[in-house]
Amino acid sequence: MRNRPPVLFRLLPLLVFLTFAGGCATMRAEPPEIALAGIQIENLTLSHAILSADLTLFNPNDFAITAREIRYTLSLNNITVARGNSLQSVRLPAHGSNRMPLRLSTSYLNLLRLGPHIEKQGPLPYEISGEIILGSSLLGSRSFPFEKKGTLDLSELSEPSAPVGDMP
Repeated sequence: MRNRPPVLFRLLPLLVFLTFAGGCATMRAEPPEIALAGIQIENLTLSHAILSADLTLFNPNDFAITAREIRYTLSLNNITVARGNSLQSVRLPAHGSNRMPLRLSTSYLNLLRLGPHIEKQGPLPYEISGEIILGSSLLGSRSFPFEKKGTLDLSELSEPSAPVGDMP
């Protein structure tokens, strides 16, 4: 009687092919367009302020991609307010968009430095830059640098999901 290999070993070549096929699509992918879609104050503690921001990601590709992680630096009026990594991945359909929430923490010192600009209630220049990592696995991932500049209307700072910029 002949021993047959387990089902997993028979399916292994198919699994390897699918993993590399997905990775190849990521390698050919154009990076998504990124825009700051909203920012709001979530909470104030004794030591810092907690903000949340929404990024809008647009996929210019003919196929769906996964934005696995975003590493970012957010500056308001040339003052670095927050640095960090996104907490979740986002699937972007072909020629479609999705939002990626970011949780930001900033010191009161940064807010004090922004004080004179906040009191004016006018537009405040912002810059968000960093890198976006596409792909769903370490083998099939690729990172792209990004930088987006615009203005933030401070009168909308406390309103949830207030639009602050438009797509490039």
